[in-house]
Amino acid sequence: MSDFEKILDILPDLVYNNNNIVPSGGDTMTAKEILEAVLRDTGTSKSAAAAKIGLLPQAFSSRLRMKTLRADDFLELMEALGVEVTYTIKETGEAIRIRIPGAGRKVRKMVNGIIYDTSASSALSNNFYSDGLNEYTDGMARELYKDSENRFFFAEYSTLDGVKDRIIPITANDAAEFIKKYGTVIDKKPADSDG
Repeated sequence: MSDFEKILDILPDLVYNNNNIVPSGGDTMTAKEILEAVLRDTGTSKSAAAAKIGLLPQAFSSRLRMKTLRADDFLELMEALGVEVTYTIKETGEAIRIRIPGAGRKVRKMVNGIIYDTSASSALSNNFYSDGLNEYTDGMARELYKDSENRFFFAEYSTLDGVKDRIIPITANDAAEFIKKYGTVIDKKPADSDG
């Protein structure tokens, strides 16, 4: 098992191990308490966590204090910290998969007898605006996905004449390296953009 896959398995221990999380009272646990445990166990500061989801440290702290951190920001942060959030149907034990949509176009192709589909997989990272200015570098961009079978693949997008979008299956280690290089923010903007 790669280091990347080991990191993805951390959340169940955090949620169900009473030694790691001590709620502030009552039977409920706040997003703030979960985040504090995850930050502690991953060795991440609040300011670094805020940067991972595009917030200033003060805005991040305010959202935690006021309990206004949106679910999509929470899930994006967990993904950025390498923590996999799972939801399970109690009656059946079946995991509910929450798909994280990508920023690129839908690509569905068969490679080596396996159908890869960006619209049925979760986006993890991409290299849009990797130069800080252009969405595509030399007419090409890649977005990393993970499908329901835990297979990693790139959707490679092209703006070049005669070059079609394609799918490239990759290993978990290659996926981890891509995430390390490009981060986990999916909706990127040019560096000089106000948005």
